[in-house]
Amino acid sequence: MDTEDRYRRYETARVRGELTVQDVWLRYLALSGNHDAFDIDGYLQGLLSLEASQELVLAVALNERLEEVHRAALVPLPTAPPEANGDAGRAVIEELLGRDWSRPLASDGTD
Repeated sequence: MDTEDRYRRYETARVRGELTVQDVWLRYLALSGNHDAFDIDGYLQGLLSLEASQELVLAVALNERLEEVHRAALVPLPTAPPEANGDAGRAVIEELLGRDWSRPLASDGTD
């Protein structure tokens, strides 16, 4: 990926994440970024470069936001309705195992 594509990807991530440059910069700072908001804005516009380590910090800041946005858009998985008789499954298991698990085991390990 060439430099211009990289800038474009970062800027696209910022827009998709619904972040202002100031928001991106604050997230970047929270992750130990050491450039100011003007540098970040310049990078996003393709006017300035960042060291690889700082570009990584910026990528993590943007990716965290994208994950938040897209996680909120996920369709929740349906959960199984609770059984009317919650012990029905347990009774089947106990029958298959040949033991009444509702009674405690004897201290010598016999049933």
